[in-house]
Amino acid sequence: MKALQHKVLIILLLSTTCMASYGSTRRRCRDFKKEDVLEQGTRNTIYELIEKNPGLHFRKICRILDKKMGVVQYHIGVLEKIGLVRAIRDGRYKCFFASNQEQDQKVSPDDRDPERQMLRETIITSLRRKTPKTLITFLAREKIASHQSLSNIAQVSPQAITFHTQRLQSFGIIESQKEGRQKFYTLSPDAKQITENLMK
Repeated sequence: MKALQHKVLIILLLSTTCMASYGSTRRRCRDFKKEDVLEQGTRNTIYELIEKNPGLHFRKICRILDKKMGVVQYHIGVLEKIGLVRAIRDGRYKCFFASNQEQDQKVSPDDRDPERQMLRETIITSLRRKTPKTLITFLAREKIASHQSLSNIAQVSPQAITFHTQRLQSFGIIESQKEGRQKFYTLSPDAKQITENLMK
């Protein structure tokens, strides 16, 4: 009986210690300041890389900095939790942006609207991929293009163009219209304005 009471006492003491430790950790997290987060060297390097190169995906960050995935994942996790960076999905890629976009001279006041911001970031991530970049920049320059002309300029099959244009349409980046048996593509009005600002 005494042995059982002794075990119960130990469990209660451990529980109290854990709760106190948890409360202390929560207080430390609440008191953590953004400027303190960037005092750590590797974390600050990752943040500055993302800030200067918006839309970089996770593996590219690892390659550029020559850091192990676990190290980068940990520090990016801290930056996300404190609100210094945010991520969006681009297919199987997770792409990162610094949250202080008001300091970016290429961000117009209109682009700070949440929907426009999402479109802008999606365009940036798309411009980091070869075929989508070719299609977007070509349409920004030529205004309108047929399915076949996009296939020719991107040097990929018509089937590949179908895949990419459908994807870009789902993001609201391009629009399509049929004339007879041909399909033509243009940038959406918002995407056109954003792309032109990015290309300045």
